[in-house]
Amino acid sequence: MDYFINYIIEAGLSLGVFTFIYWFILRRETRFKATRFYLLLALLFSTLLPFLAIQIKTGAVIPKQTDALVNGQTNMLEAVTVYASGVPGKIGQALLSFDYTMLIYILGAFAAFFVIVAGFIQLFRMLSGNRVFRLKKAKLVVSSKEISPYSFFNYIFISDKLTEQENWKSMVQHELEHVKQGHTFDVLFIDFMMIFQWFNPFYWIIRRMVRENHEFLADTGVLQKGQISVPNYKQLLLSQAIGGSPVITSNFFSVKTIKKRFKMITNNKNKKYAILRYTSGVVLALALTLMFACEKYEMANSDIQDNVLYKGNVISEEELNEMQIEYIKVSDIERLDALKLYPELKEELTADTYSVVFDKNDRSQIELMSKLDLNEIVTKSNKANATFEPNFEDCDEEVFIVVEDMPEYPGGENALRQYLADNIDYPETAIKEGIEGKVYVTFVVGSDGNIKSPEIARGVDPLLDKEALRVVNSLPTWKPGKQRGQNVAVAYTVPIRFELGGKEE
Repeated sequence: MDYFINYIIEAGLSLGVFTFIYWFILRRETRFKATRFYLLLALLFSTLLPFLAIQIKTGAVIPKQTDALVNGQTNMLEAVTVYASGVPGKIGQALLSFDYTMLIYILGAFAAFFVIVAGFIQLFRMLSGNRVFRLKKAKLVVSSKEISPYSFFNYIFISDKLTEQENWKSMVQHELEHVKQGHTFDVLFIDFMMIFQWFNPFYWIIRRMVRENHEFLADTGVLQKGQISVPNYKQLLLSQAIGGSPVITSNFFSVKTIKKRFKMITNNKNKKYAILRYTSGVVLALALTLMFACEKYEMANSDIQDNVLYKGNVISEEELNEMQIEYIKVSDIERLDALKLYPELKEELTADTYSVVFDKNDRSQIELMSKLDLNEIVTKSNKANATFEPNFEDCDEEVFIVVEDMPEYPGGENALRQYLADNIDYPETAIKEGIEGKVYVTFVVGSDGNIKSPEIARGVDPLLDKEALRVVNSLPTWKPGKQRGQNVAVAYTVPIRFELGGKEE
């Protein structure tokens, strides 16, 4: 979901930058070939840029190892949300957690695709239902309907009434210029981009600009041949402004566009410093849009901390990730506690807190970890929020927080969360009384892998507490944790959020 939102925002802003630079710097320039390149580059680059930014974001700091973090006096699992949907749990969970923003985007993409397909169908109908004449470099399709002339690859479509007008061959020559310059490829490209950019208002502006520029290019090509005067050509263009509406992949006419074409025909002279403007426009647009990617990189790396202790050395997170080791990380260790482990670093340890990393495959490292009083450390760091301290007195074995090999739920933590979501039933009485909230359940994964000593660490209401306890008690057998080769018991806490109507707590 985060990547999707990134795409929407970055594609929109990037294309917006290109659009504004074109509008304020390049719009009046008459180097139409350079304009063609700029507009197509803008659309392509803005469509691809968000993927570049996402790649930088995800590849910068995510470690290849799984950290075993100490949270409270148990291992805190990710919260599971249960909705009061009035339908079976699995169906309700799917419906209420569905990403409707993504659904709207997909529906819009499909609509854009079908519009393109409908345009092709209309073209094929025009080809099959009308007379086709061969020209030297194209094929002329003459329709009995009133349509404005347009082209598609080497096919030129005109109305049979056009031949009754003076200088009608100049209009055919205009379309031949579209064919010669390959404008159909541009049109197909921008129409294809509509599938990805349909939501972006700047896409529709760029799309129109590309088509207008095609007309400027074709007008220039016709007038350079000298077969028609400028006044007569303008009169011919005006006579076509009230023609029929072409299909999506065709060229187009409108009164507003005709006025712009008149202005460009009159001012069709290369201006001084035009190349400099185009170059500066492209460079500025690329620089501004690339800032998105650079910003992502900085954000991703802003979380890197250098206060990491490993085997008597202060290292960075990046160095840790490059080591390719399996480790246990204990966070928020105060300086005095860190000195208990590495007294030789008295002069170097100047920060208030550190993260200490222990190599899981190094026996001496695990023995060193035992010097930390984890319960005392957790009490210090969570003193303000401490509302429950589990003692697991009814558990018949010693309970650990962090061990060399942590317990594993069959299928992993996602499977655990799915099991809880599928099997918890929101109590009907709680729904009627409008009761919701988050229940924290602590439990122990015994040395035999079975669930032991489940307790409510922090409850909401007896109705919700009872249901949360019931499902935790029903959890299947885990793969037990191990310390020094022996199966041991490990404590966990799972937050279960009960929500009415799928709203956030």
